Amino acid sequence: MKPVFGIRFARILFVLSILSSANASFPLITEVMSNPLGAWNAIPGDDSNEFIEIYNAGTDSVDLAGWIIYDGDGDDVLTSAADGMAILPSDSDGIYTSTILAPGCFALILDPEYTDAANDQPYDWPSNTLILTISTTTDLGGSRLSDDDPVYLITPSADTVDFYPASVTPIEGKSIERVGWDEESGWAISIASAGCTAGSRNSVWPYPHDLCLDSLAVAENPVETPPANVTAFIRNSGETVFSDGIVYLFDGIEEAQLLDSASIPTLAPGEVVEVSLSTALSDGYYLLFARLGEDDFSGNNSAEIAVLFGPSGWPIRITEIMFMPLTGMSEWFELYNASDEAQELSGWRFGDAVSTHDLPDFVLEPNGFAVLCADSTAFSDSLCEGALLLEPGSWSALNNDGDAVRLIDSDGLLRQRIDFDADAFGDCMTNGISAEVTESGGLACCPEGSTPGCENAVWHLPTGGNSVRAEPNPFDPSDGPTTIRVCLPGTGLEVAIYDRSGRRRRTLCRPDEPLGYEISWDGKDDFGRLLPAGIFIIFASDLDGNSAKAAVAIKGRRR
Repeated sequence: MKPVFGIRFARILFVLSILSSANASFPLITEVMSNPLGAWNAIPGDDSNEFIEIYNAGTDSVDLAGWIIYDGDGDDVLTSAADGMAILPSDSDGIYTSTILAPGCFALILDPEYTDAANDQPYDWPSNTLILTISTTTDLGGSRLSDDDPVYLITPSADTVDFYPASVTPIEGKSIERVGWDEESGWAISIASAGCTAGSRNSVWPYPHDLCLDSLAVAENPVETPPANVTAFIRNSGETVFSDGIVYLFDGIEEAQLLDSASIPTLAPGEVVEVSLSTALSDGYYLLFARLGEDDFSGNNSAEIAVLFGPSGWPIRITEIMFMPLTGMSEWFELYNASDEAQELSGWRFGDAVSTHDLPDFVLEPNGFAVLCADSTAFSDSLCEGALLLEPGSWSALNNDGDAVRLIDSDGLLRQRIDFDADAFGDCMTNGISAEVTESGGLACCPEGSTPGCENAVWHLPTGGNSVRAEPNPFDPSDGPTTIRVCLPGTGLEVAIYDRSGRRRRTLCRPDEPLGYEISWDGKDDFGRLLPAGIFIIFASDLDGNSAKAAVAIKGRRR
């Protein structure tokens, strides 16, 4: 089969408007790296290390010679190393020369200008990965893969068999992975430690035998009367029934002391169970760490929760930390009085992981907030009514990575310690984004940027299984909008509307412009035009790789 070089642009546009029906032997686009780490910071226009991954989910081999990748700017024909377009990485058997993609195998589509060993490709793909290049020396798809580019996979006979809808905003150094093996699957940011899974099964794909420890919760925190009753929320995220599971509870992530363990009942795929654990510790602050037994994927097998043990005098808590303020702004942290009585903080101290300083003497009213900052004159965020703004006489500068905030009472007893680091805080670790303490004692990025002196935004995030729904549904835009309610556990929410052919018609919110977890949609597209009556798809995702989708219908009636 000879490569097709001369498809007219108008014909391409027509093909893109109609997706062909699914064919079991056709490959799927399963991963796209459009924002490689540091690629555009060093040399403008250098798109080194972009890639598109395709996977043969069928039962027959597919010859990809002459196939086209199209991103809206041009078309490029796929070639193999045998065509002499690039010197490709080789395994022990020599240079890859085939364009045949076997069943159950992956192919990586690379720009020939950046696929030789001298350019030091950073991706460690398996030896059986089919490496393909583009017939030109331009970037993938005729131009750089921009963050919002769709990508289409087209046969030599001009059938569009699959496309990547650019439904998730990429993060530098992380690919976007398809969450399933069919055309209807959504997309999510890779959760692989390397930032991508080039030539390998996607990190967001379910494993055959996989339990997930979603979170931990305690019946009360602080714990006034031990023991602490810890609930572990465990989900079977694998593809098969899971039996003989076990969960362990430790004092600290070092697992130096085993506090308790419990058996997990047999779970069907998707089934969730609450498992109870218990421990009694002396007065003080503890980081309780739970871990599951072995399964196919260890990346979701642990969770932690900060718990205070002590008498009833534990009402003062650190609830929010700004350790990466915007330029010219001030570091700060927030205290909250969780009791129904005013609390005097005379003689209390605070500090980072190394040093401590005196807190100003002040009284914190019941259910009141106080914000302590390094420089009150530079503090520009609006406080909620009644919140205190205080500037201690000295301040321990907070590191942006690997530091802590401590709170010590007048008796010298550590009441609370919040540790933070870049890996634990996640991909939304950005200047101007605060770390909020969740109701369970963990840390999460504030979905509103920051909430100094106010109730934490993460206290009001939805709980339960991943879901998205619209009410009313169906709806008539002339009667008013529908309300889209999203339930995802992570931060950095993105919600978009797609038509049934997979085209994005409306972006309702992005991770950098969050609108909350209840969003109104007026039935219009991104250009303010009313969409026609019919079925549309709501797709929601967060920066932690969670996603959900649902159908919503627009009625035909208009007034």
